[in-house]
Amino acid sequence: MNALEGKNVLLTGATGFLGGLTLQHLRDVGCNVTSINRNSITVFARESEREIPCTTLSSQEIYDALGDLGDLGDSTLIHLAANAGGQEDTSNIANLVQGNFSFGLNVIEAARKKGCRRVLNFGTFWQYDQTGQQRPVNLYAALKECYQAILDYYCDRYKMNAFSMILSDTYGEKDFRAKVVNHIIDCGLSKRICELSEGRQKIRLLHHDDFIDGLSLALTHILSEEPKGIHFKHSLFGQDEISIRELVSKVSKVTEIETNVHWGAIPANDRVPERPFEPFLPISGWQPIIELEDGIRRTFLSRLALMG
Repeated sequence: MNALEGKNVLLTGATGFLGGLTLQHLRDVGCNVTSINRNSITVFARESEREIPCTTLSSQEIYDALGDLGDLGDSTLIHLAANAGGQEDTSNIANLVQGNFSFGLNVIEAARKKGCRRVLNFGTFWQYDQTGQQRPVNLYAALKECYQAILDYYCDRYKMNAFSMILSDTYGEKDFRAKVVNHIIDCGLSKRICELSEGRQKIRLLHHDDFIDGLSLALTHILSEEPKGIHFKHSLFGQDEISIRELVSKVSKVTEIETNVHWGAIPANDRVPERPFEPFLPISGWQPIIELEDGIRRTFLSRLALMG
């Protein structure tokens, strides 16, 4: 029996990439998962599955929908729901606030009323500058920072325990988002010009398998601690610090395909740090194990199969 078998988890963000991987992993290791999405709540328990319709997902509605699950004192809320897309204009502000702040606040309040006292939250390295100071790159990152302040409040007032895990950029063969590694590979395969920034910015790419390992370890840690009002913060960053220009060269080396890059086609964002700062220590016992070249190779083979 593994350490997570039979554990009860509330999960947000299961319709997204990282949330979907998390849901599958939690089910694979035998957790009972209640997935809270913006349109419904789905209860996955061992061999069964049932859906509870929702419309507004207010705190009260979530609380009512969770009503027949009984006391959630032994449950952990894993909060992965996010909305990083769209423009920061008047037509999209409400979506950004709802996806990155209001929804998570409604969920934690409903879960808290049902007895849940453990939260595993995920933030972004875009909340910090290259010296580690709080300087959000955009509104998405600023709202993530606000949510961490909400967790400070809940931990202090209600003696909950929270882990906030700060992520670097993620990638991998199961990732079909328009991320930088996929973009470089796809342009090489299709012989399209790859439009990028000047490429001086350094990043640390985290493979999705390393993300899952970190999440599992964090969940095991938070379950082993008696809730007493502490908000722990850790980082989940990839192994290698590499510039975008170096990444293009490495992709070309691994795939044996030269990519024609238009450097500077994408305007520089002076709020994006020139190099990622790992603001907190990794969680005890975790380190990334997927070598970047291996991850690129696996991603390339996946993209190649997808393109037929």
